[in-house]
Amino acid sequence: MGMTEGSATADRNKAVVERLVRDIVNGGQVELLDEVLADDFTAHGVGPAPSGPDGMRRLIATWRTAFPDWQDHIEEIVAEGDLVVIKIAAQGTHSGPLLGIEPTGEAVEWGMIEMVRLADGKITEQWGYSDFSEVVRHLRKVAASQSELQTD
Repeated sequence: MGMTEGSATADRNKAVVERLVRDIVNGGQVELLDEVLADDFTAHGVGPAPSGPDGMRRLIATWRTAFPDWQDHIEEIVAEGDLVVIKIAAQGTHSGPLLGIEPTGEAVEWGMIEMVRLADGKITEQWGYSDFSEVVRHLRKVAASQSELQTD
């Protein structure tokens, strides 16, 4: 059986998403965002949604400040048509401020499931779910207990 046009497109789309994770998120090459995100890129459901490559650069910078060693690991990736879905295990050490929480030094892990739509080889939209709110709760507790220790 030869490769169909649909499976070739799905493979190309998966490669774009894998590049985003490998080179940009994990590798820190944020200048490549212009190559993988459409100018009108929109992220849905992540608080104040970043738009376009510049918005995503700012979001990544915020995360890199809080978690300088942040890494995403793709556990599963599925593509069909113009959609790619990835299951990610993320990890990092809380070494910078995040959401009003001072650095705790805690190594944390969280999971994400993201779906992206691509057109003309670039990501145009992203939707995601993450259990990161549990990480935030944990970091707030650790920060509070560290603060109590410093005042005793």
